[in-house]
Amino acid sequence: ARLSQYGERDGDLSVYVAPKMIPTDHIMAAATGCGNAITVDSVNLGTSSYFGPGAGRFPTANSVVADICRVASDNCPSDPFPLRSTISIDNDYASAFYIRIPFIDGLGIVRKVGELAESHGVSVNSILQNAISDRMMADCVVTTEECKLSQVQALCAELEKEDFARAPPLCMPLVTN
Repeated sequence: ARLSQYGERDGDLSVYVAPKMIPTDHIMAAATGCGNAITVDSVNLGTSSYFGPGAGRFPTANSVVADICRVASDNCPSDPFPLRSTISIDNDYASAFYIRIPFIDGLGIVRKVGELAESHGVSVNSILQNAISDRMMADCVVTTEECKLSQVQALCAELEKEDFARAPPLCMPLVTN
């Protein structure tokens, strides 16, 4: 990304909504139940976090009534969601990832996972496998270094084709700091 005239990284906008694995000591972990949390990183402000209700009958009712009032007072833009924009969107965001791999136990699985990760440019941060009590129903977890979503999706698609795979891997972005 290039720097803008104001010093921020300038480039395509990446916007997504997804569950994220968050460490219990991270500030975002304070959002519980139906609460939402947003963290914004910027050059001028640094990191700031915002918390508030995100679902439930009262927050939803409040939003619906506010929308009705805005429409009734003719205080809505005529085209709130324009189809044309000059903003370039790139949703192939970079993140560390959590990948849970369901497998049937056998020799060489960790080696194969590592080889496939390497072939997709995904650097493995850690691998966790608890003691296996049922060789037909085992799981392991791989966490990655920062990489692109498309790389992890391609890795998961390859893992699903392996003979040891008993179900598609589950992956989600992982907050590491």
